[in-house]
Amino acid sequence: MFVFASSIGRSRYAEKMATEIRDFNDVVKETSSSSTTDSHMPLIDDLRSETATTSNHVYSLNNDDEGGRHRMGRGWPRCCAISGLVTAVVGAVLALTFPLLYHAILNYELSLQKGTLSYKLWDEPPVAMYIKFYLFNITNSEDVVNNQAKPILQQLGPYTFKESHHRVNIQPHDNYTMTYQQRRVWHFIEELSNGTLQDNITTLNVPLVGATYTLRFQPLWYKVGFNRIVKLLGSQMFVTKNASELLFDGYPDPLLELGKRLPPGTFPPFDKFAWFYQRNNSESYDGVFNIFTGEDHISKMGEMDLWNYTSQTNYYESYCGMVNGSFGEAWPPRRNKTNISMYITDICRTVTLDYEKDVVDVGVSSYRFAANEKVFSNSTDHPDNWCFCSGGVCNPSGVGNSSTCRFGAPVFVSYPHYYLADPYYINQVEGLSPKKNLHQFYIDLEPEMAVPTSVRARLQINILIEPDIDIEVVRNFQRIFLPLVWFEISADLTSDLGFWINFANQLPMYGTAAFFAIFCLSLVGVAVSGVFLVKRRSRTHAIASVDPNSKESDTTDS
Repeated sequence: MFVFASSIGRSRYAEKMATEIRDFNDVVKETSSSSTTDSHMPLIDDLRSETATTSNHVYSLNNDDEGGRHRMGRGWPRCCAISGLVTAVVGAVLALTFPLLYHAILNYELSLQKGTLSYKLWDEPPVAMYIKFYLFNITNSEDVVNNQAKPILQQLGPYTFKESHHRVNIQPHDNYTMTYQQRRVWHFIEELSNGTLQDNITTLNVPLVGATYTLRFQPLWYKVGFNRIVKLLGSQMFVTKNASELLFDGYPDPLLELGKRLPPGTFPPFDKFAWFYQRNNSESYDGVFNIFTGEDHISKMGEMDLWNYTSQTNYYESYCGMVNGSFGEAWPPRRNKTNISMYITDICRTVTLDYEKDVVDVGVSSYRFAANEKVFSNSTDHPDNWCFCSGGVCNPSGVGNSSTCRFGAPVFVSYPHYYLADPYYINQVEGLSPKKNLHQFYIDLEPEMAVPTSVRARLQINILIEPDIDIEVVRNFQRIFLPLVWFEISADLTSDLGFWINFANQLPMYGTAAFFAIFCLSLVGVAVSGVFLVKRRSRTHAIASVDPNSKESDTTDS
């Protein structure tokens, strides 16, 4: 069917063409017969001439277009060479200056200015912090009182609390410091604890022993009156309370009530006693901090300027009473293997931690700074500690006198289980076993940005029982430093934060390598463009030696 249709179409087309040819011949004949004597060229020649003119015009346009494209094609090596040189210069400059630019940005982000990364992390710490309390239960309290036996200690706990810090009353100053207070909040975490807050613990009657210590320099009649009051109230050297009462809730004591009528300083200004009484959720207990932000110089970031509006406290003599070191949660970057310092408000003094070794925490290389025996050494073992001997009295090395910081109570601080202390202390009791991995005080810092990667702040509170022949309750006691509680503040960097710290530390290397690669690739592009330019120039000279017109043309194109 398609073949039949096609044949029909061809026959009709042939007939149509034949008709048009006949019509055209008729027109030509009529035109020839009617032409004047001045017409010497036939119509067909005019048509051919017009067609030739049009063809020449089209050819000229085509030649112009091809020449433009030819000139554009000849110019790309020069453009590539110029672009490559500019890119190479930029790449070289950035490769050389990127580390400087990176550290300038890093210093800004590490300063404690509002809006920086460090400020946000300081205001809302992203790492979980815990505090573990270990309480010592005295299992032979009656034997200690009646027969002056050596106390036998049973460690209970840990009683674990999650600790969170909230910065309040923040006020920046023009001298690149800021003032703030902090509210610390503790929540009991039963699943991380060994025991409950209802565990009963037999411990020292701290208000009573504290009173005997503060009265040791009072006149005899004062002590006699105190003896009568103690008998009247029925106060004993040891009490049994549960863990909640001993840690945060507190328990009432008649001597504390009586203390309101005695001279200031005889008793602490509290209506109950607990180690952390009135501290949970308190904005004022830790005092007022004034720290350097590092805005003017990053080496001062986090350093204490004032505490409670003073740079020199009266808790210790001379430089021992100075407020210096970090506030305890941030240090200036680019640490070396020497030491770090921090001011601990709980003991009203600065503690220095010395570099111990390199460690790796969650994949982050860090320096471990640990508190050693020098912190609580006496002036004999470490002469610079002479001013920590309150009243000029130095005890054997291993404990620090914090009585002036704790309302005059006989509070002495050491490492847990008398770790690194003189054997004098551990021989006074039974049940202690100091171990480095359990009782060392240390902080791991990533050295470049000084980010804490692992923290184990461990301290023990000991009460001194000072015998006094005029005070009946302590008359028959030997001078003894009795451990009552120790705590561990712990925090560990998460693996996610560890990844970003490692990435940030490697960023200068990556950036420098990337810009150096751009520099090298740009030089390669310049070299390739140069080769093309040289080859074209050689070809141009070779053509010019044969055809001068080509030389003129090439010169014009160039």
